[in-house]
Amino acid sequence: KCGHSFREDTVVFHIGKGGGGTLMKHLAIGIKWVHPRPNPSINELIQNGPLRTLIFNVRDPVDRFVSAFNWRNAILCHPNDERHRGQKKMKGGRKLGATRRPDEFCKKGNEEEAAMLRETYQSNPSVMAEALCHDSPLRPSAEQDFSKVHHSTTLTQWLDFLIDPRLVENINDDGIQQLIVLPLEKRPGANETLFEKHIDNLRHHLLSKRYGMDASNEMMRLAQERKLEKEEILRRKMKDKPKLETHLHSSTKFYNSTKSILTKLGECCLARYLTDDYRLIQSMLGGDEASKTDFAIAGLDPLDDAHPVIQKACVWGNEEQMQSCRDDLMSILMRRAKYLNESKGSCSAIINAE
Repeated sequence: KCGHSFREDTVVFHIGKGGGGTLMKHLAIGIKWVHPRPNPSINELIQNGPLRTLIFNVRDPVDRFVSAFNWRNAILCHPNDERHRGQKKMKGGRKLGATRRPDEFCKKGNEEEAAMLRETYQSNPSVMAEALCHDSPLRPSAEQDFSKVHHSTTLTQWLDFLIDPRLVENINDDGIQQLIVLPLEKRPGANETLFEKHIDNLRHHLLSKRYGMDASNEMMRLAQERKLEKEEILRRKMKDKPKLETHLHSSTKFYNSTKSILTKLGECCLARYLTDDYRLIQSMLGGDEASKTDFAIAGLDPLDDAHPVIQKACVWGNEEQMQSCRDDLMSILMRRAKYLNESKGSCSAIINAE
């Protein structure tokens, strides 16, 4: 048994409610992680070295915020909550709490956020989304409340040092050389996402860069054999034991649904509020690919003066992986295209015209 550590030059920005838990579980390589919010000291190490490779998980910005809203609304304690407050210490020192068992536990200590979600916005993400409409008198307060939702940090806030020209100027030759994006996207007609395949390809990419293709192939083969052996041992061990359902920090599993239903108006207003995140995703397609989306998203331009690594976010792995990455990003953009095109008028006008 041997371990592979890339901590000296590689960092993962684990973006909340965007598949980061799955990434941590399946990557199985020693890497520096940043979560749940940006860390300025780490950003400096990316700008100046020695951290030269940044891994970044991306989910549709609207879906990610709705997931964050629903998850926090589910796990935070409320005044009459009958669930166990806080964590419970289990055998072996392991702690169990709301992130794994939100049906039995609730998270305490975030009373202001909990009251905002349940009282101001009626436990409904659409109420906040509609309050963010350009013509809503509630927009100023909704913008402040948006930032109070845990995991609401936008993609452009995470990568501001690669986007803001004043900060980009501070990146020197020893700084970042590669940005690797891992999209979490279920394309139309697909039964599942390709996220876990992206993770496997990422592990193979990192290992092959360090050890060569042949050695990497053999390591991946051995890792798969070991994984199957562990799964079989666990299956036998748990065969006659009742299954303890955990939710692994997942609002999807807790709600048994991939997304909460937004009103069309809420979807449009939230997408427009997060326009810069979609511009970032468009920029990640690269120059030629980004321009191809113009026919569907008139007026939505890639980010200006961003660091060049952003345009190469899908340029890693083999050709199939690169195209799969671009296709996932394109799928995210296409789903919100009709709302992001502001030349079609206000969100209310678009909805009324449908």
